[in-house]
Amino acid sequence: MRTPRPSLLILCCAAAACADPTAAVRSAPTLSTLTPVASAGGVELAVTGSGHVLRNLGEGDELTTFSYSAIRRAGGETNGQFQYDFRAANLVVHGHVTCVTSAGSVAWIGGVIDRLGSDDPADQALVGTDIWWRVTDNGEGSADAPDRTTSLLFTIAGNPITAASWCADQPFRGVERPINNGNIQIRGS
Repeated sequence: MRTPRPSLLILCCAAAACADPTAAVRSAPTLSTLTPVASAGGVELAVTGSGHVLRNLGEGDELTTFSYSAIRRAGGETNGQFQYDFRAANLVVHGHVTCVTSAGSVAWIGGVIDRLGSDDPADQALVGTDIWWRVTDNGEGSADAPDRTTSLLFTIAGNPITAASWCADQPFRGVERPINNGNIQIRGS
């Protein structure tokens, strides 16, 4: 995935409009640092991903680096973590996963922002906000199409969607882009 360029406030507006900017050149967070803690019960669904995505909101390509792991256990407990580094905006969004569902090769993931790295102190107001995205796993082979992901979307005034409703309703909203230099895997149902 590639990173968005604007500040978090602009990122919020873009998310509301289902858009997603990107840029920069740092390395992706590793899944080893984002792997959820194991708990009792078998794994029913596991969705992992990491890579880069590019987006262009009119000022050139912007790079976003991402990594996440979302696990739903047979007893219904869901856990995991995510991190998105919007390089052009000098913004890092980290949080914990609260829900994950799938239908075939598509998964819906939701969570809550628990920390932001940003040069803009106003961005800290988004800590505690629900956030969600959708991914498509197109396979592992070199002949397969690139895996895809949507922009990060989140709760803003006037938007009735929450992370839980996103996962439950499984909507096909948001701008979906191919990922570069990465992989998404959906295992289970």
